[in-house]
Amino acid sequence: MWLLKRKRKQQSAKQDYRGIPTHVCPCGVQVFKVKCIFQNGEIALWFTDAECVGCGALVTAPTPVDDIVN
Repeated sequence: MWLLKRKRKQQSAKQDYRGIPTHVCPCGVQVFKVKCIFQNGEIALWFTDAECVGCGALVTAPTPVDDIVN
C-alpha cells in the first residue's frame, strides 16, 4: 500500500510543459515516450501528449504541421 502511495506522489511531482509543441525537453533530452498506432509497419497516428525519458516531464510532441515556416 505504501508503495502505491509513493508512486502516486512521484507521478504528481512531474513538471508539465504541455501546450507548445517541442522537439527538445527543457532538461535538454530529445527522447520522448509517446503513444502511437501502427498500420502496415508504419506509424499511422500518434498522440501529442508525451513524456520526457530523462526527467519525466510532460510535453507536447510536435507534428509535421508544426514545422511549417511562415
